[in-house]
Amino acid sequence: MQFINTLAVRALGQSSVGAVGNACGLAKLYAAAISEVDGKAPLLGLETLAEFSRLHTRGLDLVGGIKDHFALGFEAKHGQYPFLGEDAFGHSGWAGSEVFADPKSGLTYGYTRRRFPAFFAAPENARLAAAARRAAEALR
Repeated sequence: MQFINTLAVRALGQSSVGAVGNACGLAKLYAAAISEVDGKAPLLGLETLAEFSRLHTRGLDLVGGIKDHFALGFEAKHGQYPFLGEDAFGHSGWAGSEVFADPKSGLTYGYTRRRFPAFFAAPENARLAAAARRAAEALR
């Protein structure tokens, strides 16, 4: 893990491990994808958003064990988090990080970890995402 965290490796910009960010930044990026943020229009138009969030691959994900899991370049999140709308999309990452946007409710969620859990999953995401959903509903 030390190798990936060196400045030289980060500067290479390799896919899937090249991004560096925090939970707040991830959630804000996904918020900007689906809604106005800081006075700027959403990054994704309605047609693009509909295409990105639509389920594109049906069946069981043999790595994660989740059924009907993949949208176009993203993970379809409704199956993983049934309290989200069917057009919710996002992606999990190494070490249990998680990010998603639910265009129906406007909820975005970002979570990063400092340590790797077993099997690259973070079981706390289910509880934290549900708590974030409840908190957002209570604010309305």
